[in-house]
Amino acid sequence: MSPQTRVPVTFLPSGAIAWVPPGTLLLAAARAAGVVISAPCGGRGVCGTCGVRVVAGDLEPPTEDERRALKIAPGSVRLACRAAVDGPVTVRPVVVNSTQSAHAAGLAGDSALAVGVDLGTTTVSAAAVETRSGRQVGSSVVLNRQQAFGADVLSRISAALEGDAAELERLAVESVLDAVRAAAPDATERVRRVVVAANVAMASLLVGADVTTLATHPFSLPPGCDFLPGASRLLAQMPGVEIAIVPPIGGFVGGDALAGLLTLPPEGGERARLLVDIGTNAEVVLEARDAIWVASAAAGPAFEGGGIACGGPAAPEAVAGVTIGADGAVEMRTVGGVEPAWFSGAGLVSAVAALRVAGHVDAGGRMSPHGPLSDRFDTDAEGVLGVALGAPGGCLVVTQRDIRALQLAKAAVRVAIETVLAHAGVSVTELDSLHIAGAFGAALDAKDLVELGVVPSSAADAVIFAGNASLLGATAMALDPHLLEVARERTRAARLVDLAADPGFSTRLLSAVELAPY
Repeated sequence: MSPQTRVPVTFLPSGAIAWVPPGTLLLAAARAAGVVISAPCGGRGVCGTCGVRVVAGDLEPPTEDERRALKIAPGSVRLACRAAVDGPVTVRPVVVNSTQSAHAAGLAGDSALAVGVDLGTTTVSAAAVETRSGRQVGSSVVLNRQQAFGADVLSRISAALEGDAAELERLAVESVLDAVRAAAPDATERVRRVVVAANVAMASLLVGADVTTLATHPFSLPPGCDFLPGASRLLAQMPGVEIAIVPPIGGFVGGDALAGLLTLPPEGGERARLLVDIGTNAEVVLEARDAIWVASAAAGPAFEGGGIACGGPAAPEAVAGVTIGADGAVEMRTVGGVEPAWFSGAGLVSAVAALRVAGHVDAGGRMSPHGPLSDRFDTDAEGVLGVALGAPGGCLVVTQRDIRALQLAKAAVRVAIETVLAHAGVSVTELDSLHIAGAFGAALDAKDLVELGVVPSSAADAVIFAGNASLLGATAMALDPHLLEVARERTRAARLVDLAADPGFSTRLLSAVELAPY
């Protein structure tokens, strides 16, 4: 069981979320979320009407009472009145109330809110939860205003050292405020606690810390870099609100990785599992043999939809998945099920994987117009080859430059995974699970990650998509401040793997750009 005192339970198709303690029955979680699940027998487990199917995550194993009751329920169904929550989980009721609103009801008159924030390099996400009921009342994804100073952390560190530190701090504060206000647009004054998780560079810039030590090897933490008390500028903008910033684990492995680790239940003994938080700054955390190894890699913004011709955040209208038929028919799946407007990071990965299968991209990443989409290829004013996956003349184009950016990003993640496993003496076949975190991972297909060589092919069956684990962990800490110390204690003895100092790192990075399974 997770050390969290509350975990999120998401109910489809409405998307309503309730944060409840592990062990809570699904029926009670549904009530907290404002979701109506019919239970004619009063929750005694004898009618089978309150059945749900698990879409993602896990519930506690069924008790003997539930096993008996399940005999009258359809296959692969759990009973909401008997099934208990174990960790973050998404379920879909078998019988959906047709009058149910797509959103939770309004706030109670005196409800206080706790807000978790994931301050990413490209985007900032937030979730607002009622502290009393545990009902999530809003969420948001906004752009990080610092993007004018570069798409990656190194560009922003350089800008800070060249005299723009105060401006970068201001923009970070404004970005966090944007996310909080968007998550609770009509109730910002009811926010009582905010917890921000971020990579080391973003957290340092948020609190105005001296980032000199982040600019040169061995990339140590800024002096006195314990972000727990919060940021003075942020506090000034939110008077009366308790603010905490999750501290880093070490090096470039930040509070976002620490928050993400909190979402995974502690496992002891010989079990091994890997958490890979894929974003502009990719972080790898391995738990094995009662020890923790961590590393970070500069992957660039491609995985977050940044720095590509037609890219953007994983928000409504973003392409999340692409399929290409043998006849050249292109189908695109979007966030929110609306018309596509740009590629999210997941959409770019899916598109490149589909182009590889269709024969339009070779293992070296070179594009070719020969294949089912030959009439969709063209070169831009600079002579860069691209393929239009949307309507002719539209924005939904994947270019040769996009593929090169993705190759560099995926190479950084692959080498980080390989190096951490090597330092821990753990083989890929020993991994019980490989958790892919980040907004990037929420809409992916494991086969695409294998096809492009992001994760080892032998770990395909172990892949679990954890969604934005950093945001989940930050929100859990916002609801229960004690969890911050739990997380710190869990990683106090973590072993930092310095990728750049590892022999042969540059050679391995160059060889890892190949778009092929490994």
